[in-house]
Amino acid sequence: MSRDRVRVRVDSHELTLSNLDKVMYPATGFTKAQVLDYYTRIAPALLPHLHGRPFTFKRFPDGVDAEFFFEKNSPRHTPPWVRRVRLPTPGSTKNRETINFVVVDDLPTLVWAVNLATLEMHVPMWRVSSSGSPQDADLMVFDLDPGPPATVVECCRVALLVREELGADGLEAWAKTSGNKGMQLYVPVRLTPSERTSTYAKELA
Repeated sequence: MSRDRVRVRVDSHELTLSNLDKVMYPATGFTKAQVLDYYTRIAPALLPHLHGRPFTFKRFPDGVDAEFFFEKNSPRHTPPWVRRVRLPTPGSTKNRETINFVVVDDLPTLVWAVNLATLEMHVPMWRVSSSGSPQDADLMVFDLDPGPPATVVECCRVALLVREELGADGLEAWAKTSGNKGMQLYVPVRLTPSERTSTYAKELA
């Protein structure tokens, strides 16, 4: 095995990690090895948010200052032990009727995904069942992205207003910074058709 490839065991699975010295964040010199270490450390907090949800990779092969791409379909050479679900994708930009999504349910799958230079992880507001069938939504998300002349201060004021309205309906919101300039409010809901949460969110807006 070459020097830039290292075989490791994560739980009961063997993985080959590659390009560990590659700098992913040039401004700080943060390497791929450090990214893998970071995601491994936060896995207990992160995995519950990914569990059971079809996963979209946002991959940065040459770091955050270079080009990136989204990948929904299970990458080639996906290990056989990685959970996958085939789901219909109406309106797909690549004219696919179905896509084989990865589901990141455990630490080995998370480490494997990060080794593909997946620095952002996107999941929907619904999960799949143990058999792979889509379930109703269990999250409602308000994405607040301020633009000039608004700043993050006005964004926070809007978030507080939204929280008040949600509270009046017996709902609780959890704020999450988006990593760029805005904020997202995550609202856990009982399993509900996505059309219902969408209608409610538009009415509140």
